[in-house]
Amino acid sequence: MTAETPARRTVTAKEGAEALGCSTRTIRRIAAEPRDEFIKRSRARQDLALELKNAGLKYREIADRLDCSEKAAQNLVQRARDRHKLTSVT
Repeated sequence: MTAETPARRTVTAKEGAEALGCSTRTIRRIAAEPRDEFIKRSRARQDLALELKNAGLKYREIADRLDCSEKAAQNLVQRARDRHKLTSVT
């Protein structure tokens, strides 16, 4: 099942469950982002991190631009590199 209204949420599952009187699992199921949309958004973020790294930015600078931790920026770059290696081999 996918989100009835696909959009980024501002309320946590716990807050929604308390407000509606249901379980957090029910809220997560109803509000879930469709997997293909998540993957597309995730890969775009990884590719952007890799582009910034290839442009000479340091991981700290990438993290500041993407509003994440330095370690998350490193992971984004590495995942993009790994994915590009797999697609170039096949």
